[in-house]
Amino acid sequence: MTSDLRREFADITARLEALHGISVEGQHRDNSPDMQRVLIAHLRSGVSAMDGRLRTMSAAIDRRSR
Repeated sequence: MTSDLRREFADITARLEALHGISVEGQHRDNSPDMQRVLIAHLRSGVSAMDGRLRTMSAAIDRRSR
């Protein structure tokens, strides 16, 4: 595994940890519906960004293995 790929995985780990924090916030009893919508939007955005990053990482691995 290249050092670039290790850094990418470390970044993904940090993003997952941040999303975990948002998910925990979403469990608070006193969240208003508006706050829940904001948290959901942040989760959707984060997951979408990670999907794009993971696809890019996979494509880079495919190019290297040819």
